[in-house]
Amino acid sequence: MTDDDDARTSPGQQGFDAAARVVHAAVEEVDRVGRYLKDKVDAAKRPETYVGMLKDVTKAAPLGMLAVAFIGGMLFARRR
Repeated sequence: MTDDDDARTSPGQQGFDAAARVVHAAVEEVDRVGRYLKDKVDAAKRPETYVGMLKDVTKAAPLGMLAVAFIGGMLFARRR
C-alpha cells in the first residue's frame, strides 16, 4: 500500500461516514424535540397558564366569550 491509498477512503467507509452523520443529525433532532415537548408539558402544568390562555382568548374574541358566558349563565340559572 502506498501513502496515496491510505489517504483515500473506500466506498464502504464513505457510506459508513455518511450514515454516521445522518444518525448524529437524527439524535440531535430527537433531543431538540424532546426538550421542546418537556418545556411545553412543564408550562402546561402551571395553573396560571390556563388563566392566561383564557385571558388571551377573551381579548381575541370578546363577543364570542360574552356569548359563551351568557349561554352558560342561562343554563346555570335555568337549573335552579
